[in-house]
Amino acid sequence: MNKNKKIILTIFGYLVSLSLLVIIFKDTNFERVFGYLKKIDPFLVLLALLLNVIFVWIRGAYQKNNLHITTPNIRTDTSIVSIGVSLFYNAVLPSRLGDVIRAVFISLRDNIKKKRLLPYILVEKIIDFLFVIFFFFLIVIIESEDEILSYLFVTLAVIIISIITFILYVKFNKKVINFILSIVPAKFNKLFSEINHEAISGMSCFKTKNQIAKSLVLLVSGWVIMLCIFYILSYPFIDQLNLPNYSAIYFLFFSAVALSLPSAPSGIGTVHYGLYLAVQILMGGDVSNDQSDLVAALIISLHFLLAVLDVIVGGVILLIYRQKGVKFVSR
Repeated sequence: MNKNKKIILTIFGYLVSLSLLVIIFKDTNFERVFGYLKKIDPFLVLLALLLNVIFVWIRGAYQKNNLHITTPNIRTDTSIVSIGVSLFYNAVLPSRLGDVIRAVFISLRDNIKKKRLLPYILVEKIIDFLFVIFFFFLIVIIESEDEILSYLFVTLAVIIISIITFILYVKFNKKVINFILSIVPAKFNKLFSEINHEAISGMSCFKTKNQIAKSLVLLVSGWVIMLCIFYILSYPFIDQLNLPNYSAIYFLFFSAVALSLPSAPSGIGTVHYGLYLAVQILMGGDVSNDQSDLVAALIISLHFLLAVLDVIVGGVILLIYRQKGVKFVSR
């Protein structure tokens, strides 16, 4: 039954991707689009490739730092390589399966049980989601220049409330989960209990103030690098479309949200549509006919190059370790 559900979800994701591609590009003149694509600067692509390598190193160090107390036998090179492997498989497989393969890879390389890694990866994704929320509030502030102080106050209040809620949830976890189980239908009790157990198990990796501080620095650094990659790859089109320099923030946020939706590999269709919405907001309305092909070139090139960079960096790492006889999946 679970296998059938996965097949149905995969088919649904491909249908969503196809539908969104048709909606976005139905009136596109692809001859003009390819003409715009020829103007992409190879130097900027190489710079983005270098930054992608740095991003893999930072996220590997971030993962190692988060796990080294509760899982001291995880090696730095294993952690870094696992990030590259995850990027590769996330780009070529649907449903973000690269993160599952990451756990399998670390388990096989350093003899660590997968049940100790999967809760951490869950918490890692929650932390990344919260960071994406930060970008959302940043966009809200940018879009509300006339009321920027009030929005700053609201943003600060939301962040403080979120932190307090998180602390209370961890400190009084048993009481909180018992209260939740008492108000939700009985059929969901097992689900909420399992989610809570995984979340608490994942958060148990954070032990010391120095570890948390280093984790925060690496987390922010990784997201800044990714923001730079978005800016570099989209810069030629930002310039031609006269979009603001902070456009990359919009592209990053809408891409991250789109990747959480069911779709074909690499967020085909959903990421394209997310980028299209971002451009619409930046332009203050619908895209004009005379700029639609240029916008299409921006969307196609940015998504394609991001996916290709992940495949190249992750693929090279994968090939190097396979040449050394390392197995990535268990039989």
